[in-house]
Amino acid sequence: MNKFIEYRREFHRYPELGWKEIRTSARVAEILEEMGYTCLMGTDVIDVNTLSFEMLSDEEKKVEKERAIVQGAKPEYVERTEGYSGVIAELDTGREGPITALRFDIDCLPYQEPKKEGYRPFDEGYISCNEGSVHACGHDAHTAMGLGLAQALIERKDTLKGKIRIIFQPAEERYYGAQSIVDKGHLDDVINFISVHVALTGGGNPLPSNTICCGCKDFVSDCQLDVTFNGRAAHPCGASQEGKNALLAACTAALNMHTIAPHEAGLCRVNVGVLNAGVVVNTIAPNAFMSVEYRGQNKEISEYARKRVFDVLDGASRSYDLEYSVNDLGEIPASQSDDTMMEVIQRAAGKVPWFEKIYFEGSIGGTDDAAVMMNKVQENGGIATYAGIGTDTTQPVHNPEFDIDEEAIPAAINMLTYAIEELNM
Repeated sequence: MNKFIEYRREFHRYPELGWKEIRTSARVAEILEEMGYTCLMGTDVIDVNTLSFEMLSDEEKKVEKERAIVQGAKPEYVERTEGYSGVIAELDTGREGPITALRFDIDCLPYQEPKKEGYRPFDEGYISCNEGSVHACGHDAHTAMGLGLAQALIERKDTLKGKIRIIFQPAEERYYGAQSIVDKGHLDDVINFISVHVALTGGGNPLPSNTICCGCKDFVSDCQLDVTFNGRAAHPCGASQEGKNALLAACTAALNMHTIAPHEAGLCRVNVGVLNAGVVVNTIAPNAFMSVEYRGQNKEISEYARKRVFDVLDGASRSYDLEYSVNDLGEIPASQSDDTMMEVIQRAAGKVPWFEKIYFEGSIGGTDDAAVMMNKVQENGGIATYAGIGTDTTQPVHNPEFDIDEEAIPAAINMLTYAIEELNM
């Protein structure tokens, strides 16, 4: 079996949620340094001031570090994380040339992977061993691709120019993963940027094996809010007039948010993903919590969605005579791939026989915080793309039974190697 497919299976077996990717970071750094790289880890990778709140408490960091060691990470690498995930390796050729960066996300999703016969990770012994955690979006494969590219580049160091920065990013599925790396300055001098993702769309359909799209231009911004309704508890029979029902306010808000009209200028999406409320069956709910996201294809649409979301929140709170508070988790911006970099990917993919069908432009159909890095590089005057690697899948992304055609991994490594050779020769 290809070594990097084996790595993918290892990371699949030990998935970690955003900001908990301690074992993954430790293993990535260990593998890279065995190749000959020197790695940045911990607070050398991220700007902790970017985090609007501490993602893990000191006690939680201790627990995650201990778990990482039990699951096979070397203690010295675990300590180097300082309790913060993420790794950056740089190949400095020693020759003047461009600075190119590539982003590979490393976190997983909070689902339970099914343990059932006929599902390959279970049958072949690499099913998740961490409860409520599964690589259901292909980030295990992305991590393996990054390691494979690192190996290919260090073998070609004498033929390249400039610097190539390989970024293993935490928390793509949560908050501030990319932003914390940008704020640390790691993209300030970059003029070429590439990120890849499996299972995007090309030609209006999911990309199957043996296909690729060279870039996407339909990113939508993503703004996330945590909303808490603060009501008043009361007995539903004895003194119901004294109660202020936070559960009903939250339900009213959730239903009305899902009736917000679309916008003629482009994609607009609003979703209530979490709603928890109440304390006990015989008490009017004094509190409720909901997580909301709204997405827009441009600033005008995003501002429209935000206004309507807050109109709904204001209306629901007035209807039930209570107050609410909001924790604004910020925005992942929209972005677009550059044609010039997409053409680089097109030429590179054409050199890899596995890619039998090449779509110039594909669709992400949503959001990825690689957009933060793309926008930064474009502000530098550079070029960027977010390319889609085709692969047959067992289920759509974000499904706990998601699995891929692993032959996409060596194909992607070869394609990226050819792209870097063009950019840094």
